Amino acid sequence: MTISAELRRLVRDRASYLCEYCHSSEDASAAQFAIDHILPRSRGGSDSPDNLALACQRCNGYRYNFTTGIDATTAQSVNLFNPRAQSWADHFTWSSDGLKVIGITPCERPHSSTIKCPQRELIQ
Repeated sequence: MTISAELRRLVRDRASYLCEYCHSSEDASAAQFAIDHILPRSRGGSDSPDNLALACQRCNGYRYNFTTGIDATTAQSVNLFNPRAQSWADHFTWSSDGLKVIGITPCERPHSSTIKCPQRELIQ
């Protein structure tokens, strides 16, 4: 099923045109961001607004259809970040140089290690 232009606009506006996983700005990207299924369609996810997130091409590609990852600190399988149910600031922070997103809780560390989603591009 194709996501309508109206639903795409809702997701983009709700995210303030930021990737909901790494907080990169779509305005600074050469490519339009993707509408990501938090629970992938291949795993039964729907096109409901509550299951959609704005994602940069890098995060969308690395997330693929994963819903869990391995926390490198605890070696435990954990659910990946859900921007509809969790606050980004509670689970991530930028590195001191502003170039990387760091997962600060067990359920978020896979994004910055296993999934390798976030690395902010320098904007001059």
